[in-house]
Amino acid sequence: MKYLFLVWSGIWRKRTRAILILLQVTVAFTLFGVLQGLDTGIKLAINKSHANRMYVLSRVSSGDSLPLGLLSDIKRVHGVEEVTYESGLGGTYQNPDQQISANAVDAASFAHIFPEIVIPADQVETLAKTRTGALAGADLMRRYGWKIGQRISLQSPLTQRDGSRDWSFDIVGSFAEPDDPDRANYLIINYAYLNEAREVNRDTLSAFVIQIDDPKRSASIGHDIDMQFANSSHETRTQSESDLAASQVQRIGDIDFLAHAVTAAAFFALLFATGALMMQTIRERTSELAVLKTVGFTDRRVMALILAEALVSCILGAALGLAIAGILLPRAKELIGLGYLPGVVIAEGFASAVILALVSGAIPATRGLRLQVVTALSRR
Repeated sequence: MKYLFLVWSGIWRKRTRAILILLQVTVAFTLFGVLQGLDTGIKLAINKSHANRMYVLSRVSSGDSLPLGLLSDIKRVHGVEEVTYESGLGGTYQNPDQQISANAVDAASFAHIFPEIVIPADQVETLAKTRTGALAGADLMRRYGWKIGQRISLQSPLTQRDGSRDWSFDIVGSFAEPDDPDRANYLIINYAYLNEAREVNRDTLSAFVIQIDDPKRSASIGHDIDMQFANSSHETRTQSESDLAASQVQRIGDIDFLAHAVTAAAFFALLFATGALMMQTIRERTSELAVLKTVGFTDRRVMALILAEALVSCILGAALGLAIAGILLPRAKELIGLGYLPGVVIAEGFASAVILALVSGAIPATRGLRLQVVTALSRR
C-alpha cells in the first residue's frame, strides 16, 4: 500500500493518455459484460428448466393453434402423467402503455404441473369455480394496487361474441414466483371463460403442457405424441422445456458464438492499443525510472510498479465497464429472464482484466527491468 501513491501518480502523469486507456478498457468490458451476461443468463434459464415438463405445439409454427380435442389422445400416450393447456389473451388495463397479458388455463392441472408458481390451494379452487375469476401476479398487485375481490377490465384486440373488446375479471387471488419475482406480472384466467366468450378460434389453444414420468424418455414420449398426429391437419412438435427455450434462442442467433467472438476481437484490439500506450509511457519516463533505481529501487520493484499501474488501470476500467453492463443488462430481461449481471460474469471480467494487464504490461515492465541507469541518464 505504501507504493499506491507512486503507482497512482504514474498512471495520471499524462491525464489525456490515462483517460484514453481507461475509456478503452471501460468500453471493452461493457461489451464483455452485456454479451457474456446475455449468454450466461440464457444458459442459466435453460438449465433451470424442468426436465419432466414438455410442450406440444403446432409443427407449422409455435404461433398456430391446436384443437382442444387432442387432449384425450395425448393423455393416452405411455409415460404422460398429466396434461394441461394454455391460451393467451393480451390487452391494456387503463392506458395504452399498461399492457397486461393473461394466460388462460385449466386451474387445477396448471397448478400441479407448474409447482414453481406458488398459488394457495384455496385460491386455485376459487378460480376454478369462478367463471370470470383471475389470479393476479404479485408484481401486478403491487404495481396497480389491486385487492382480492376487485373487478378489473382489459381492452383487448380479441373480440367477444357480442362484439365487445372489454374483458372483465374478478380477482380471486394472487400468485408469486419466488425464483424470479419479476415474472409474476400477468394474469391467470379460466380457459373455459375465454373459449366460450371469444368470437373466433373457439376450442383451440396455444399449447399443451405435459408432465412425464421419466425425463430420460422425453425424446421417445415426444416422438410417440407427434406420430399420433402425423399427416393430419394439425401435426404437432413436442419438445422438452429446455429444448424449447434453446430453439427460441436459436431464432435470434448463436448468442454463445457471438458473445465469445465479439469479446475476443475486442480484447485482442484492446491488448495492442493498451500495450502501445504503455510502451509510449515507459519511453517518456525512462529517466524517471532510472532515478528510482538510483535511489534504491531494485529492478524487480520497478518492474512491479509498471505492472501495478497496468493492473490498476485495467481493474478500474473493468469495474466501470461491468457496472455499466449491470445497468444495461436488465433491459434484456424479456429476452433472457434475468435482470442482473451474473456473479460468474463479474468474476470472469475481473480475471480477464488481470490477464489483460499482465499481458499488455509485460513488455513495458520487462523494459523497465532491463533499464540501465547510466544509459538512461546519459540521454537527458
